[in-house]
Amino acid sequence: MRYKISCAILAGGRSSRMGKDKALLEVNGKKLVQRVHEKVKNLFAETIVIANKPDALTFLDIPVFPDLIANLGPLGGIYTALKHSSFPQCLVIACDLPFIPEELIRSLCDDAGGYDILSIDFGRGVEPLCAVYHQDCIKMIENQIESKNYKVSDLFDHVTVKIKHVPKGHSDSFYGFFNINTPEDMQKAEMIMKNDEDGR
Repeated sequence: MRYKISCAILAGGRSSRMGKDKALLEVNGKKLVQRVHEKVKNLFAETIVIANKPDALTFLDIPVFPDLIANLGPLGGIYTALKHSSFPQCLVIACDLPFIPEELIRSLCDDAGGYDILSIDFGRGVEPLCAVYHQDCIKMIENQIESKNYKVSDLFDHVTVKIKHVPKGHSDSFYGFFNINTPEDMQKAEMIMKNDEDGR
């Protein structure tokens, strides 16, 4: 049974460190956004993508929406995701988390009731781009936008939040929270993926 929650893959970020669009970078022959999509597509009643260049992602064959307000960073992506969500809750996940464990995604969705935001902390701080947001956050985000405050962390300070703490050993063993920001990260991701495939 699929969760009656929307899932929004954020794939529109400019990457100054990568020098190109991260969503379209390939790891072992598959684009990052494609790998994340394959991870979530059978878990949710609705999956969408938020991206600045929708035409580049038509191969996913799911709805792709540009930011409703440009140049707001991750807060703008979260806002756009919530405005387009067909359900009150939406899992927002970055396209550069190709190793996120399905069991963790399920755990987030199972525990999301009763909070405006449910996010995770895997020992390096809260991860706002792997979190379930409720549409009740929309008004607070609009207030921040009006005030030109685009910090996602400030949103967390003004709504009801639950943080799931993931044991360090768990995250290390699954590489689940390894995100890709640099060419060196891409090389490491290739090695992780190859080792996983060789170990099957």
